[in-house]
Amino acid sequence: MIKVFWKINFTEDAAALAPLFNQYREFYRQASDLQGAEAFLKARLENHESVILITEENGEFIGFTQLYPTFSSVSMKRIYILNDLFVVPHARTKGAGGRLLSAAKDYAGENGAKCLTLQTEHHNRKARSLYEQSGYEEDTAFVLYRLNVPAK
Repeated sequence: MIKVFWKINFTEDAAALAPLFNQYREFYRQASDLQGAEAFLKARLENHESVILITEENGEFIGFTQLYPTFSSVSMKRIYILNDLFVVPHARTKGAGGRLLSAAKDYAGENGAKCLTLQTEHHNRKARSLYEQSGYEEDTAFVLYRLNVPAK
């Protein structure tokens, strides 16, 4: 049975989740860095900078999503950026991704958020299909811009 939970121990669960987070980064063509993945997750959790929802099956972490809180000045309400969603390949047909999206929606609603936002690559058709099945709509009203800032 697949379970979703979000109350996690900073040190122990960051270490257990790091391999999944590392696989997620590798999916987006980043070099493997297990130690860096663990340190990154631990820092986000210790500094209360994100909320991580985890799915497990038979005691094994099989997926996660990471939510970053921000705010809408116009509506004067909280927004969560659903920044990461990853499910291990062998569990992708079991509904873990949909359960994570549902849990993220519930968490956002319980915490007074106006909405959840996310972005994914255009070619990520499977994820886009899952998002659309879960009620997400492609934004056609706004254009997303990004400025890469060089390190100093």
